[in-house]
Parts: sequence; C-alpha cells; structure tokens
Amino acid sequence: MISKSSLSQLAVALSGLPVYGCLPGSPAERAGVRYGDVLLSVDGHATPSWDAYLSARQHSGASIRLRLFRDGREFEVELRLTDERYLDMGSLAATLGLMANGTAAKDEPQ
Repeated sequence: MISKSSLSQLAVALSGLPVYGCLPGSPAERAGVRYGDVLLSVDGHATPSWDAYLSARQHSGASIRLRLFRDGREFEVELRLTDERYLDMGSLAATLGLMANGTAAKDEPQ
C-alpha cells in the first residue's frame, strides 16, 4: 500500500488531490473511491487544489462525475449525492488520520 507521503507526491505530479480514505457509508465509499486514489477532476473541472475542488462542487447537481487515477490508469465514477447522515466524529477523525487528541497518526495507513 502506498504511504501517505508518496500518495501526496503522486497527487502533486498528476495535478490532483490525494484520497486518504472515505467515510464509511458515504457516497464516495459507495461509488468505490478508496485510499490511494488521486482525484483529477469533478464534472470535467480539474482539481489541482482544494479551492478548485470546492469551486467545481459549487456547480454540482444531484450527482457528480469524478475522474480518478488508480494503479496506473485513469477512470471515471459517478457519485450520487444524498442527504443521508453518515458522518460521525470518530469516523471523520479516523479518515483524516487523526487520533482522539487531534494529533496526526503515523504516516502509513492501518
């Protein structure tokens, strides 16, 4: 499995955003997005930065098309957005790689 630092470097080289994980039950998880992917675009809008991602999402409807890089190839998935509540603080902290005290967890994924 690729380390977080190597994933970050890969994302920079591809002008995309690293995916460090998805919240359990989230639309991204259900669409198959996973740790180690690099997000290249949302609905055809390049995502070289979080600002670009947020800008692209402002124009989203009930679903979005993500272009991802995984295992040496690019592919697209459609992600249906919902109003479901799947977010809890424990899952969020784990996905962001934080421990309970707010410090960063070790570099390698569990």
